[in-house]
Amino acid sequence: MAKIKIVLDLRTKLSDDKYNLTVRITHKGDVMYLNVGKMTKTQYNQVFVKKFGEPKSIEFRDTCNKYITKCERLFSEMKVYNKKRFRELFFEKDKEIPTSLLLQDLFTNFNETYGLEHLKIRTRAHVKMTMQTFENYKPGLSVSDVTPDFLQKFERDKLKLGWSQSSIDSNLRDLRRLINYYTNEVKLIPRDYEYPFGKGGGYSLKSSWPKKIVMTNDEIRKVADYTEFKEDEKDLEYARDIWLLLYRMNGINFGDLLRMKWDNISGEYIRIIRKKTETTRKNNINEISIPVSLKLRTLIDKVGVKTSPYILGLMCDGYSDVTFENKNHKMKQLLNKNLTALGKKLELSVPLKLKTARDSYATCLKRGGRSIEEISEMLGHANPQTSSHYLSSLDIEKTHKINEILF
Repeated sequence: MAKIKIVLDLRTKLSDDKYNLTVRITHKGDVMYLNVGKMTKTQYNQVFVKKFGEPKSIEFRDTCNKYITKCERLFSEMKVYNKKRFRELFFEKDKEIPTSLLLQDLFTNFNETYGLEHLKIRTRAHVKMTMQTFENYKPGLSVSDVTPDFLQKFERDKLKLGWSQSSIDSNLRDLRRLINYYTNEVKLIPRDYEYPFGKGGGYSLKSSWPKKIVMTNDEIRKVADYTEFKEDEKDLEYARDIWLLLYRMNGINFGDLLRMKWDNISGEYIRIIRKKTETTRKNNINEISIPVSLKLRTLIDKVGVKTSPYILGLMCDGYSDVTFENKNHKMKQLLNKNLTALGKKLELSVPLKLKTARDSYATCLKRGGRSIEEISEMLGHANPQTSSHYLSSLDIEKTHKINEILF
């Protein structure tokens, strides 16, 4: 273990007869000094040797003791002692630990400390939304208010308001993550707190796959073949073309199209890695190969911007995650507004949105007799079981045909 001590570094004399006050760390004969202030010999003797009892001296000694404690913690956490990294960690601003157990304070602190380093922008936005959901549900909620009975009542109340089970579960997963973090990592929540999640008396989160109603093949064909756009409906036509691109590009998400470059096109294929899997998987990151059919190439030539390295021409090299998310959100809102208008015009049974392009692609493959394994590979799912769950929710339109035999 290293020896850590507050000392006055007398090697270099500064102005006004002062020297650097340092935290001296000695490890296996190697010495490092971390400057934390400046003092004269007289001041150092009064504060640290004679230990004067006036408030300012006591307060300063407490501050220096915190420096020693921080060094001890950093040293114990480092698997291999590295002086440069130790210095960097010492001078990093300490993360503030909230003193309040109010959910609103914990969620805010979680986003501003752990979230900035470990969570994606969209995840942080969802956590913030979850915080507001619980604050609106019952203002001033504390961790002690979160019991199995509370969670069950929250679920019942939201279901009565028409919330889907998946939406409820997404908020409760954020809450569970928060409680786990402040119980196991920060260790702020008292040990006698009764953990509200899990089997054996706690609240168990559901594994729900919401049922989807998808367009018929005739409706998909109607969207694809529609050409009667008026002169003032260029925005509707562009939105339809983007939807059709997503549909013909293996049902990819709009974000993946937004960041797709002309360089991704190689011969008769477009090769991409989905942003979702790129940031959530450490292993088994699958590249998607999208065959470039004549219809797809014609569509790309129609909407593509050849003067930009990006096919849609809406991004610039060197963009930040914040820039990407802002552009992605803004464009999706605009495109979905125009798609909704087109869907009403075509009298579709399902609201036309960007996300329905993926549903429609998977549905067409399933209706065409493709195997789960083939569909999984084309969608970019790491596990065919994911595709199986995904596709099982697309069978709801069959219920009418099933019941046709009834008298």
